[in-house]
Amino acid sequence: MPPGSSRRTIRKPKRHNVRRSLPGRLTIGALLAIAAVLIVLPVGILLLGSFLIEPPRALHVDWSGLTLRNYAEVLFDRTFPALLGLSLGAACVGTAGALVIGTGLAWLAVRSDVPGRRILEASAVTPLFVSPLIGAFAWEILGSPQSGILNIMAREIHLPGLINVYTFGGICFVFAIYYAPYVFLFSAASLRNMDPVLEEAAAMCGASRLRSVLDVTLPLIAPALVSSALLVFVLLIELFSIPAVLGPGGNLNFLSVEIWNLIGVTPPKVNEASALGVVLLVITATLVLVQRRVLGGRSFVTVAGKGLRPTPVKLGGARLPCALAGFGYIAVAVVLPYAALVFIALRKSLYFSNVAAIVDSRQFGVGQFAQTLSDPVVQTALRNSMLVGAGTMIFGCLLYFAMAYVIQRTKLPGRTLLDAITTLPIAIPGLIIGLGFLWAWISLPIGIYGTLWIIILAYVAQFSPQGVRAIGASLIQIHPELEESSRVSGATMTATLRYIVMPLAWPGIFSALVLLFVLSFRELATALFLYTSNTIIFSVAMFDLWSRGSTSTVAVMALVQAAILLVFVAAGQAARRPPIDQPVKGMP
Repeated sequence: MPPGSSRRTIRKPKRHNVRRSLPGRLTIGALLAIAAVLIVLPVGILLLGSFLIEPPRALHVDWSGLTLRNYAEVLFDRTFPALLGLSLGAACVGTAGALVIGTGLAWLAVRSDVPGRRILEASAVTPLFVSPLIGAFAWEILGSPQSGILNIMAREIHLPGLINVYTFGGICFVFAIYYAPYVFLFSAASLRNMDPVLEEAAAMCGASRLRSVLDVTLPLIAPALVSSALLVFVLLIELFSIPAVLGPGGNLNFLSVEIWNLIGVTPPKVNEASALGVVLLVITATLVLVQRRVLGGRSFVTVAGKGLRPTPVKLGGARLPCALAGFGYIAVAVVLPYAALVFIALRKSLYFSNVAAIVDSRQFGVGQFAQTLSDPVVQTALRNSMLVGAGTMIFGCLLYFAMAYVIQRTKLPGRTLLDAITTLPIAIPGLIIGLGFLWAWISLPIGIYGTLWIIILAYVAQFSPQGVRAIGASLIQIHPELEESSRVSGATMTATLRYIVMPLAWPGIFSALVLLFVLSFRELATALFLYTSNTIIFSVAMFDLWSRGSTSTVAVMALVQAAILLVFVAAGQAARRPPIDQPVKGMP
């Protein structure tokens, strides 16, 4: 063997320098261009339109018409202070309610000895699968002051009305019950990792159980509480569906709904709507920056390297009442709403004024299901939503995987900018994305406006933070040595991705697939400005039929939507096992 040949045989091949390679630069350039077109362009056109007199166009901008009149019309309108105060106030109260419910549920499920706490922990997140739009429909059926089922039952036993969902308090109540699971997820994880020795030390010092919770437990999980509170507040500020359904009954108008109203008047106040949209965008973006500033550099670590087996807190005689309170929340957020929807979907007549009329068996039948499912509008909307969900799921995951891989696994210049752009939609309400897409794409000569593709692209832009991070979390867990070993063995980049990275990252990829379908199937606000009569989707059709008073049809559609999502999630869980046990064929 010639001298030096052994060294050449075992020497590790020179690592491919993606920083300087032409394919690497082309890849990052293409991804940045796609992200700019999908996310930056719509927001930029919306921002530009807020300073124009005429409706904005991507290719036709009259720069001589720049003005601040639109902001003056919006900000100095006599109704704006009340509009802003109501939106911020409802978001604050809703967030406070969600914090109390979510933290209480997390403590009961993780740290207490309530009976059925495992079931409680598993069911506490089920309200996440209830669309806020469906929740608003259901609670209008339950809590309408005159015709609400709960109020009719209360009057039957000579009690005042239980709830009025058309009031400020009623809307905040619906906010709280459907956004408490976000707080639960944060709080439960923090409580599960908390060192119980600190609570035990407080007890040994004579602190009561309540004092221990207030002085020890809550400060330890404060980062999780702050993070979840800011997240819920941002989501409630930009929420459209619940205020749009419940607000008009009490003459309560919110910022998100006012944007929709400005477009719906004759003539449409397009530029004023853009200005109000920018105001809402500034509020949500500021809150996201505050969240990052508050949590930046703070440690969520509450446990060292030792194993923890916290002893559940014994509640004694309070075990049963606490369990009833925990499961009562599940009943209020999930069981009662769907029971109301089933009741309305099966009922032949919607006119009932007492309990006897409610339970009259002669008024029940399945004819409404057949009538609704045979409606051409419903069939078109269902087909379109399935296509949009599939398109968002497939196209979104392909794009998100490429972006996540570049961000997490390469040193390409520009990856930090790409990460920032894909995170931007966290601060952009869905209504703003839809309005921005409307003005950005309506004048582009590529023929996708008025098709399902514009809705798919808007969804891909809106859900990029969730998708990129779901896949990126799995990529982070894969050690770079696995890819390096593959390349040392002579595998190409394509083979390494196909046989090493993709199988190992499959859980995150599959979670992103399921999440994208669920989010796109239930999304309403983003599509409100983008659909046509031929591209109407399921959630928009429900909202439109509700506005026309077709309550029974909406109830049936809500049940169909819930069934589809339930079947999809269940089937997805069954198929989630990563395909890494299959024989690797063709691997170099």
